Amino acid sequence: MRTNICLLALVMAMFVTGCEVQDENPDWDPQTDYPSWTYDKPYYYRPSEDLPVAEVVGEGIPVYYTNSQQFFVKHSSGYQVPGVPRLAIWYSTSAGENWDRAGYFGVEQTHFLFHAETDGSYWARFVGPGQGVAAASPGTPHRIYVVDTTRPAIDISLEPPATEKDKKGNEIPHIYPVGDMVEVRWCVRDANLVTDSVRMATTVGTFPENAVWTRFPLSLPATGAMKVSVPPEAAGRQGRGGGRMRFRIEATDKAGNVNFAFSEILHVDGPPLQVTRPIIRPVSPWELVAQPGEKPGWPQPGALIRGGTSRMLKWLPDGVEKYKNVILQFSANNGRSWRTVAENLQSGDPIRWAVPQINSKLCRLRVLAVKSDKHRLMLAKTQAFTVHTAPPDTILGPEEIPPESQGK
Repeated sequence: MRTNICLLALVMAMFVTGCEVQDENPDWDPQTDYPSWTYDKPYYYRPSEDLPVAEVVGEGIPVYYTNSQQFFVKHSSGYQVPGVPRLAIWYSTSAGENWDRAGYFGVEQTHFLFHAETDGSYWARFVGPGQGVAAASPGTPHRIYVVDTTRPAIDISLEPPATEKDKKGNEIPHIYPVGDMVEVRWCVRDANLVTDSVRMATTVGTFPENAVWTRFPLSLPATGAMKVSVPPEAAGRQGRGGGRMRFRIEATDKAGNVNFAFSEILHVDGPPLQVTRPIIRPVSPWELVAQPGEKPGWPQPGALIRGGTSRMLKWLPDGVEKYKNVILQFSANNGRSWRTVAENLQSGDPIRWAVPQINSKLCRLRVLAVKSDKHRLMLAKTQAFTVHTAPPDTILGPEEIPPESQGK
């Protein structure tokens, strides 16, 4: 009897164990395992600023360039409205021959983070409410995103080269005399190159310390050559081949990738530069200040002028000769109030005026033609500049204690 009871209990235990359901994937997380377009996230990211439209092609199709394989695609109407089907993003890397779905905008989502697998042109098309249907196959894109993570390729060479071989076949530096003509050749390759971004610069001195580059004023073609004369500054103060010179070519593409290519170091021979010291003399507080430029004496934007000095204005705007009474006024509070500093201005005659002894970063000058007390015509006004007045001479530091007072 006891044996039968034990056998029955064993059979019941096996029956219960066989009917129990086992979880084959206890770590399954739908929000992680499913694609992002299958659910609405609790929050979304948006960029600090949208990609700018670089160009427009076809019938008003905007083209964007980015140097990142992850970029934000803005919703076609601002954001995903609740209660309507989700707007989908489809893309093509084959100029519309084949299309793939990138995902959906979630509720109230403004920007979709697109993941590009490789560099290239991505045609983007929105599919959903109010987006219409492609009129022909292949469908035209609503936008085009060009992913370019590669910097422009730049080659640079010199003629004559910076190195040469001696009688034994060893490479030695080629010595360039001052005034020698060096032909710089370059070639820039990039499918999205900005046409006017190719620039040349040169520097002289000791490398890599104190390398100050001077850019040539004009942009260069993608491929070309230029002859440059070795300047006396390249010889430095050492002479006898101790000078150094170098060239640089830079270029930028539409995605914002920048690249630089440097030539080999040129060894320059020539007489050392003569170092001269400038003549320094004391200046009286009311001495006139030298004011070069196209408008001598007219303060430039952001200029610093010392208060208490005297300045000479040798420029007046066109048309001053038409008026009998022309005055010069100064403002220390960005034009809220004015004071007259010179009167009876005549075209061709220099005007001397005193800078007020104040401290202000919002100073302005203006030229007025006064026809009457109520009728004044402003002929010219400067942008804001700074006036700083040095404090009077004072003894700085702790006060000296007389001997009789020490120890008290």
